[in-house]
Amino acid sequence: MLFEKYHNLPQLSGFGPDGHVIILANNRPIEPTLTTIAGVKSGQYLCSLVRLEDVQFTQTGHFAESSESGNRYLVDATSPNNDDNFVVRTSNYANFAYDNLPEGPGSLVAIATIYNSTWQLIIRSKNEMEFENWDPTPTPPVVPGEVQSLPYSQLFSTGFGTYMSYSVVDDNHVWSYESSYNVVQMTGHVGGNPGEDFANEDWLISSPVALTDVTDAKMTMKYLGRYFNNINNDVTVWVSSNYTYGEDPTAAQWTQLPANLVESSSWSDFKDVELALTDYIGQTITVAVKYLSTDTKGGTIEVSAITVEEGTAGDNPGPGPGPTPGEGEGTGTADDPYNVAAGITQQTTQETAWVRGYIVGAVKSGEDHNTVTSNDDIDWAAPFGRATNVLIADDASCNDIASCLIVKMPAGSALRTKVNLVDHPDNLGKELLVYGTLKYGFGQPGVDSPGTESDFVFEGGDTPTPPDPGTGIFSETFTNGQGQFTIQDVEIAGLNYVWTHMSSYKCMKANGYYQGAHATESWLVSPQIDLSNVTSATLKFDHAVAFASAEGSFFVMASTDYAGDVTTATWTELNIGTWPTPNSSWVFEGAFADMSSLVGHNVTIAFKYTSTMDVCPAWEVKNVVVE
Repeated sequence: MLFEKYHNLPQLSGFGPDGHVIILANNRPIEPTLTTIAGVKSGQYLCSLVRLEDVQFTQTGHFAESSESGNRYLVDATSPNNDDNFVVRTSNYANFAYDNLPEGPGSLVAIATIYNSTWQLIIRSKNEMEFENWDPTPTPPVVPGEVQSLPYSQLFSTGFGTYMSYSVVDDNHVWSYESSYNVVQMTGHVGGNPGEDFANEDWLISSPVALTDVTDAKMTMKYLGRYFNNINNDVTVWVSSNYTYGEDPTAAQWTQLPANLVESSSWSDFKDVELALTDYIGQTITVAVKYLSTDTKGGTIEVSAITVEEGTAGDNPGPGPGPTPGEGEGTGTADDPYNVAAGITQQTTQETAWVRGYIVGAVKSGEDHNTVTSNDDIDWAAPFGRATNVLIADDASCNDIASCLIVKMPAGSALRTKVNLVDHPDNLGKELLVYGTLKYGFGQPGVDSPGTESDFVFEGGDTPTPPDPGTGIFSETFTNGQGQFTIQDVEIAGLNYVWTHMSSYKCMKANGYYQGAHATESWLVSPQIDLSNVTSATLKFDHAVAFASAEGSFFVMASTDYAGDVTTATWTELNIGTWPTPNSSWVFEGAFADMSSLVGHNVTIAFKYTSTMDVCPAWEVKNVVVE
């Protein structure tokens, strides 16, 4: 037999019961060893049967869900706020998977295991758990196809849930659950870049939902759509009062809801659409998303959540609660920033603005907290487990997610380095002034910040100068798209693009790698810049490099005779000094080049990207200024 480790858990494999296993005795049960959570985490009881007393679960609900195994957290009941919590993992095939979790302190017997660095307990039987006043009687699971009541909310983080898919055209390409992204997805495009397109008609259909005992109702969908000719022709939302769950949707009567969908600029740029269901009050209805593609064009739609609930469309943007606590103040400028209450109300605008608030916590670490649904998903006090974000509120003592904005801090950024609570728990309660895009993150109102030194002021300090380059001769931040620049592809080796806008990082990015390196040449070209009435000029911009050295692949160019074709113009390479060192964290560095030799002319500047089959770096550029 073979002894090996699976993610640090010792295991035996490669043997069968005949000739490899000898039974020495039967009916001699192993006595569990009495220990503590700290004892298990010390490693001395790995793969042993242990008994823990005076412990309690931190959650309510079931041991597992119908579609996946469950990770539930256990703490020492005598000190529930310490850092010794760890996982009780239960398969959704366990005969007690849907039993109610115990509430309050008690004891249990389990097997101590590990997965990578996460310590886990595996319970063998519910008969080995002893908790006072525990009623394990399971709550019946929600059954797809049964009539749902309001609020009817479906996150697609673990699968289709109570929704179903139906393919009318092309059964080979259908709605699918994508566990890597916690969405359900439909596309008629296969094979990447350039790939192949197929004609499809596929529906994502809810269970029936009763709109009774309410005076108004609405539907909210969180989605991401890319590469459509016209997303509102190819992705539509429908409602039916006579559809039978599981049947062909074309046999029912459907009414299209007036959804104004917006195509996303990146694979993290999720949008929200809210639709009125007022005309269907008192009825039991089905809602559906219909996808179309052709053999010449197939866009991609991803849906992460759909909610049908009481309320008027427009009152509550985004999935889940859309609170507007306190009084909104400020205009979003550096001199007059929004307070948190105002920032919460601006989430559907995706405005880039300044927001001020007190740091009150951070989203807990772990996949269970990637979508925040309650205060239990937040670390409100030390120790903190996640450095990617902080929560800010108008009240420094706030412990309510409904009154907070989640500030996302990019890896390698100055914001994360200085502000995160994992490394700096004493930052709790301090005031933060931060610049970023007001948009949902972790399923809650948030601020998505670039995180450079000029994007925040921490605990006092002077009023910052906004990162918008402002009043120079020419400026383009790339915050909301490619702006005034155009893209010219000289060679893209069959790819759909090389330069593209990255909305999450507010920059333009060039990359010739897709399922392997490609030989490419692509230019990001500015409009004409008038230097006829100046005596000197300087080009400034921020950029980052990854995967390979920039030397010999990237060029910053200038031309005085460019007329629309980069291959026929005369170009001069500008000297920007030392290029950034390639780094996986995408740390931006400032660059500048002297343009004094070009004064007296109308000048075009360009960022020229090249790659080969052997050298294929990536380049991100933002905050371009000529002054």
